[in-house]
Amino acid sequence: MKKYDFAVVIGRFQPFHAGHAALFEHALSIADRVILILGSFHASRSVRNPWNAREREEIIRASLAGASADGSAIVPVPDSAYNFNDWRLRIQREVTRRAGGGSVAIVGHYKDDTSYYLDSFPGWALEALPAQADGVSSTDIRDAIFGGRLASVRGALCAGAFDWLERWTAEPGYRSLVEEYEFIRAYRKQWEGAPYPPTFVTADAVVFALGCVLLVRRKTNPGKGRLALPGGFVNAAETIERACLRELREETSLDVGHAQLRGSIRMSQVFDHPLRDPRGRMITHAFMFELGVKALPAVKAGDDAAEAAWFPLYRLEEEEENFFSDHAQIIKYFVNRMQ
Repeated sequence: MKKYDFAVVIGRFQPFHAGHAALFEHALSIADRVILILGSFHASRSVRNPWNAREREEIIRASLAGASADGSAIVPVPDSAYNFNDWRLRIQREVTRRAGGGSVAIVGHYKDDTSYYLDSFPGWALEALPAQADGVSSTDIRDAIFGGRLASVRGALCAGAFDWLERWTAEPGYRSLVEEYEFIRAYRKQWEGAPYPPTFVTADAVVFALGCVLLVRRKTNPGKGRLALPGGFVNAAETIERACLRELREETSLDVGHAQLRGSIRMSQVFDHPLRDPRGRMITHAFMFELGVKALPAVKAGDDAAEAAWFPLYRLEEEEENFFSDHAQIIKYFVNRMQ
């Protein structure tokens, strides 16, 4: 008889590698069934999150092929980047749905500051492993994949995962991510000589009207082709609010007068997740506008936006994978605070 009825392993698994497999095998050794929580469900495809939930499940199943994976559940859970309690409650709900009143343990290891979540489920036993198997890093694996060096990390991947990834590198989506990866490397190289990594300040506009939010489609990397909020970098000689209004005009040509637009600002909020932008430490100040209009104002794409359009809010969940960075999360934050 095993120590627990269920063991929970939480991760983004981008990709699932030998270290994750070691966590799974330990979970299976102490519990009758394993629940793998697949984080960042609905996250937009990027260099940090190259594979969607379906693809990651395929990689996991390929890695765990055989009897050891029988009975394990792979459960996707959406991000709540700026509401940790919401994310924790989602996981507790999904696990309770499957475990019922059975005993539960959470299995993991303290990799860095991002591992604080292991202490956030007091109702579950904690089974912490001392370290990731052989120091395997998903970041290093992704760097090798996008740098054309997949063979160099063969030993860090289960055989089934390596074969899956090798096939994937022949698909069109791989090439677009390589282009983004190369852009990010070149962007960061500009700051190699700085005494410390720079922190960038941006401003974003979250404009609501008649059940819609105003969005642009990005023309360039990172996130080329992704849906995004109008916004950009703050110039040295302007306030953050002025930067927001300027970027909004430049990218959308929103047909609303300046006084009406300023008067429509309801609140602002700082969004500063350390990994929110692949270019570096990017802190954005988002301003929420609520336009009191009877018809949606005309918009037209400009500057570095390929398209500008009003987007129905009811489609936010179903289209979240197509958003850039954390912009869908930012919109959700303000939706929950609309009048």
